[in-house]
Amino acid sequence: MGLEIWHQGVEELWNEWQIRSLMLLSLLLQIILTILGEKRKYTAGIGDYLWLAYLSADSVAIFSLGILARSAANSTNLNLIPVFWAPILLVHLGGPATITTYSMDQVDKLLINHLLQLVTRVGVVGYVLFRLRENAFVLVAIPIFISGLIKYGERVWVLKRNKASNNLTMQPSVGQSWLPTKDLIYYGDSSDEARYLLGANILFETSKMLFQNLDLADLDQRITYYLVSEMEAEDAFQLTEIELGLKYDRHFSKVATLSWPRIILRSVTFLSSIFALVSFSAMIKSRSAYSKQDRNISYVLLGGVVCLETYSIMRHLFSDWTMLWLSRWEQDFPILYRFLCLSPLLSFRRKGKRWPGLMGQHNLISALSKKPVNKLWKQYFPAGNWNIHDRAVVEKDLKELIFQQVKEKRDRYDPETSDFTYLLKLLEERGRNALETSLKNNGLQGKHCFDKVRWSLDDAEFSHSLLTWHIATHICFLDDTRKNNGFANTYPNLRRSISLSNYMLYLLVQCPTMLAPELNGRRYTVTTIHLRRLLYWGNDQAGSNSNYWRTDQAGSNSNISMDELDTVWFPEAQVRAFFYELLRSPSTMLPIIEEED
Repeated sequence: MGLEIWHQGVEELWNEWQIRSLMLLSLLLQIILTILGEKRKYTAGIGDYLWLAYLSADSVAIFSLGILARSAANSTNLNLIPVFWAPILLVHLGGPATITTYSMDQVDKLLINHLLQLVTRVGVVGYVLFRLRENAFVLVAIPIFISGLIKYGERVWVLKRNKASNNLTMQPSVGQSWLPTKDLIYYGDSSDEARYLLGANILFETSKMLFQNLDLADLDQRITYYLVSEMEAEDAFQLTEIELGLKYDRHFSKVATLSWPRIILRSVTFLSSIFALVSFSAMIKSRSAYSKQDRNISYVLLGGVVCLETYSIMRHLFSDWTMLWLSRWEQDFPILYRFLCLSPLLSFRRKGKRWPGLMGQHNLISALSKKPVNKLWKQYFPAGNWNIHDRAVVEKDLKELIFQQVKEKRDRYDPETSDFTYLLKLLEERGRNALETSLKNNGLQGKHCFDKVRWSLDDAEFSHSLLTWHIATHICFLDDTRKNNGFANTYPNLRRSISLSNYMLYLLVQCPTMLAPELNGRRYTVTTIHLRRLLYWGNDQAGSNSNYWRTDQAGSNSNISMDELDTVWFPEAQVRAFFYELLRSPSTMLPIIEEED
């Protein structure tokens, strides 16, 4: 009897609070998306949390909308549910300005879904408003409904724009210049801050051709080349940093080029939310239609809409897009430009919202000594932190090294005399020129060494080549570190080499499409399993005296399956012992590795 009463009490509590708790949860998810969606561009390690919130936000809002529609259909008491809660959910479904999609490969599917769901969800909200049309508070719902329509429509429009930019079948004519002429005119007479913004936008606009697999016009090539080549490495990195920030905003958020239609729509949504909050405050004083809990929750929900809209406007106002728009007016309105663009506080805020100067690190050898991540987690959280071992600071010397390498490669290409085949050859070198020059400086022995490793640069598939040289770099790093008594940090080249090697593998695992569209990570998985098999089986014939690297090949060890190997991990000392043994006795270890394919 007591259990039955308790069960009945829980059920009544849930029926009373389910829609209230879901509405507050929907608002909380919008706040999380708004904050993390912005931070994602310049903060590492939030991918899992943002992905969870992104997946949950629409589901919670749709579920809540269904409950409201059912309650409106079944209820005879028009004051039972605040009528404007349904339009608030439409605003939530429109999503925050900081994130429209999580990844570009979702654009086509999301666009079709949202086009269909725009009609159905607006219809459900309209049905709720129609059912509760006699409620006096419907006047509060109308401006929120208008704001929700605009925000949801804006989300669909952004997805449509991204799909059009990714559609390679809608290619512009080859040789067409994509340089923004006005920005070129303003660039020469602008201040340093404005020149960064204008230069970044010039690179951003011309890069559209590259992303559609088309050649840049000769004029575009020359101007963009001279734009970057006259800079120092630090300045070139800052320019690229701003350019990539513009590209991120265009693809993943609603923040884009500032225009008068966008200003008008943003003003309408902001004023609508303010009007709804003020109207509700005025009406609730003369009417006690709702319970105290519903009044408080309504204040929280309406206040949340106002705050999120204000945050969105402020973020857009101080974004690089607004500064870019104002920079074109620097000559006409110098005082306004200096106040908005050159204020030390605002300048500091913008620099803090760009690239943090870090690069992800993933080391294949270190991965062997970490417990493998559950396959379900990998499947549903592909962008998580499971494949990031660390983040390294990109030092000024490293920027200089990379910039000089890029300039050296560009100097070898002349658009007037070199054909496109030569350009492809330059891009496919994979460090071949640097390695060949280094080894051949050692005479015949160096030339012989280069001939032995040429296959890994010229003939091997890209991911195979990357993994081969990643392992080779790690072995050399271990060897040089041991020769220098473990003080690798005192030798900058050692630190730079291993950092770049780990970063390239991080890209292969975390962002394979940044390296090549066809990469799928299969080579990495197979290589990891083979390394685990070597460590698991071992070989007593290697002559190792290590207590770590020694196992028994007999019995069930030889029958271990590939799936079982994928879940095995080893102590770090055992992994190091294996590679130290490889360094100590390569003539013995290499045949063993060859036997294991």
